[in-house]
Amino acid sequence: MNFFSKNGFMFWLLMFLIGINVAALITLVVVFSNKPTTILKPTTGIKGNAISKSLLLTPSQSAKEETILANYKKITEPIIAEIRIKRIQLLEELAREKPDKTVLNSYVEEITLLQKQMQNASVNQYLALKEICTPAQCQKLSTLYYELYGCQGKEKNEGKGMKRRFRGGRSQ
Repeated sequence: MNFFSKNGFMFWLLMFLIGINVAALITLVVVFSNKPTTILKPTTGIKGNAISKSLLLTPSQSAKEETILANYKKITEPIIAEIRIKRIQLLEELAREKPDKTVLNSYVEEITLLQKQMQNASVNQYLALKEICTPAQCQKLSTLYYELYGCQGKEKNEGKGMKRRFRGGRSQ
């Protein structure tokens, strides 16, 4: 009898472990099969929605804002793709045994020009958004862009940094 009870325990332990493994595999399949759709869907419309909600845009302003954001995306997507290509070329050149400094410098220059185009597109987007906003909305838009660029805000940066640097250490 001891033989059957011992094997019965092992059988149920084995079944329990198989069940855990099957559940883990199903979980992995579900998580990884849904991951791309959950990433792609929110990023397509959230930026416009976030701007529209935070600025409290009217429906007509929202329509204009969507056009501005679509135009920005149309302009910047090829630039972003080109920056990626240039960075890959730069890294490939750096990976060589003896990288050519002139080739590296040319890649850096090309990337810099592309980043300048991106910055100009961002400035044009800001100005276009500013045109459709009321003065109060413009103030909120400015705050949003300060956050986007990683700045704390106008008032928190005043009186710091370069303004004091060459005054012999004296406070203002």
